[in-house]
Formats: sequence, C-alpha cells, structure tokens
Amino acid sequence: MSRRRGWIFFVVGLALALGTGVLVFIFLQRQAVIAEQQSRQAALEKYAPPPTMPIAVAARPLEAGTTLTPNDYVMKEFPLDLVPIQAITDTTKLDNQMLVRHVGQGETFQTAQFLGGQGSSISQQIKKGYVLFAFPIIDLMSQSNVLQEGDHIDLYITLPLKELGKGQDQPDKDLGKATALTLQNIEVFKILRSVKQQDDKEEGAPTALLCSVTPSDAVILKYAKDSGGTIDFALRSPADKDPFTTPWIDPLEFSRRYLLSQQ
Repeated sequence: MSRRRGWIFFVVGLALALGTGVLVFIFLQRQAVIAEQQSRQAALEKYAPPPTMPIAVAARPLEAGTTLTPNDYVMKEFPLDLVPIQAITDTTKLDNQMLVRHVGQGETFQTAQFLGGQGSSISQQIKKGYVLFAFPIIDLMSQSNVLQEGDHIDLYITLPLKELGKGQDQPDKDLGKATALTLQNIEVFKILRSVKQQDDKEEGAPTALLCSVTPSDAVILKYAKDSGGTIDFALRSPADKDPFTTPWIDPLEFSRRYLLSQQ
C-alpha cells in the first residue's frame, strides 16, 4: 500500500514538473517573440524615412521683378523638422506675386521676398512707377487722428497772386490770394509719428504723411511744400475714384459769387 502511494506521488510530482516545464517553455517562447517584435519595431523606427510635407521651391533661378506663375515653382518633399519656419506652404499665395529679390533654384519662398510682403523693407512695398514723398504735418486734418494709413486725400493750396511789373517803374501788383484744388486722390502710405516703441510701432503726434505718388506728382508736392502758401488736405471717399472739377477762387470770383450776388 505504501509502495502504491509512493508511485502515485511520484507520478503526480513528475506531471507537475512536466507541466511547469511546459509553462516555462511557453513563457520563454512568448518573451522571445515579444523581444523580436520590439527589435523589429526599433529597426523600422531607426531606418524608416522621417515624415515629410510638400513645399514649393523655385524651379529655376528667379530674378527680382519676376511675377510668379505655376511654371516658376515645383513641389519638393521636406522632412517636417527641416521645413524653414518662414517658408510659404500654401501655393495659392504664390501665383501673381512679384519678387523683389533674387531666388535661387530649389530655394523656398518667403513673404519678405514679394512686393508688399510682411517683413520686407519699405522700398520693396512701393508700387511700380511710384515714389514715397514725406509731407510735413502742417494742417488741421493731418494733425488730427482722423487720417489712417491707406486713406486718400486731396491737396488745397492758397497762394498770393501778383501781376508782374514791366520794370522798376512798374512794380509787381498785389492781386490778393487765390485758392485751388491741386493734386487729388493721394494715397497715404504711412503716417510718421514722433515716438517709436520697442516693437517698432509708432505712437505720439503725427509728424509727416508718407504719400504714394508718381514722380511728376512728387514735383508738385515739393513745389507746394516750398511755396509758402497755406496748405490743407481734405479726406476723400473711397467711392470717388474720378477727379473732381472745381474752379480756383480769387477775391474777385469770391466777391462775384458770394458778395455781389447778395445785393
């Protein structure tokens, strides 16, 4: 009886040992599979190409003054961590833009490279065929805070009239003063102010109007500024694009219209 019981214990112990061995083998096999999978994943992450995004680059060397068309750029894949911060990623912002500086082949595009782009110098924001003329603040309209950058104004000037004499015996004759509407639809490009803050924003009282005009109109502005006449600007409605037709006024015309007509 005791021998039989001993065999039973032996068989049970052997079965338990075999079962434990099988479980250990299965566990080790599973760990080996997990380790192999982790190794494969690490290898894939190590050698897999980084994620990219398409960026427009110059298809060929482009000179300043070029107006971009879809033929001037191609798409190139850039790794996400190598995409230039200032690079333009939206191609709809490229078409019909004028370059103000040279762009090499394969170079990305940035806002500052285009006419009027943010971050570009003031000279790069001037429209072709125009110049910027600084006109000092001398009238009430300009001194107020009514004018804003982008507004359009008209220039009125009052000057003394004189009839030129015919020699020393006949000196110039004073004919009073006359007022006329001269330049019209002048664009206020920028209002210069007396104080510049750390972020380059200007505050304080206005000191000059930076006007966008043609070179011929700049000559007229220059003469008006130096003439010694009385100058006033009038703010113009954006809806009025065509020039106004207004006669000049002198003492005789003023009297005829507003004084003599009352008698």
